[in-house]
Amino acid sequence: MRHDTRYEKLDTLDHYELEHESQDIRGRPLVSTTGEKFGIIKDLLVDPDHNRVAAIRLEDGRVCAVEPLEIHDNAVVYGEAARAHAETGGAAVVEEVVPVVEERVVVGKRVADTGKTINVRTRVVGETVAKDVHLRDETVSVDRRPVNRAVSGAEAEALLKGGSVSMTERDEEVVIGKETVVTDEVVVKKTAADRVEHVEEEVRKTEVDVDVTKDGRRR
Repeated sequence: MRHDTRYEKLDTLDHYELEHESQDIRGRPLVSTTGEKFGIIKDLLVDPDHNRVAAIRLEDGRVCAVEPLEIHDNAVVYGEAARAHAETGGAAVVEEVVPVVEERVVVGKRVADTGKTINVRTRVVGETVAKDVHLRDETVSVDRRPVNRAVSGAEAEALLKGGSVSMTERDEEVVIGKETVVTDEVVVKKTAADRVEHVEEEVRKTEVDVDVTKDGRRR
């Protein structure tokens, strides 16, 4: 079925009444003589100058005149006469469109794991450190040596009173301590570089071949 633009601006039947309710074909399917369904009739379009229904509009918006239509109980037939009428309608008839389709390649990109992962971890290990430390030990000894020295009366009095001498031995001993220092740094970093990858993909498209026949012969 072809869309006829000559009736697009007509009013719908909502503002008018039909002489016979049986003429209301809204809601019925519009079919071809071979049973092909074009759609459901949505509106009846009224020509106010002639006070009659002049065309129908389908649910998808297509419009055609009512004269070529054959009304049946359960359907309305769009006959061969209607097709011929539409084809001879000149510029007022909008031709059906055959779409020309082609596929286009859309190239995008995504982040994908390469399967290579580098893990860096620290662990504690021990080792023995050996050093030589020089220490000093003190020793207190008591010796007697012979002396033959005369003393005066005052010194003699002092010496005869008695006395004591005290001396303490002191030894050096090792004191061990530890300090923590950072000796190295391990740096983990990731760098990125751009690269060009060539891609190819097959696409499809439709091409239109027009055959013109006349008198049963292809030209």
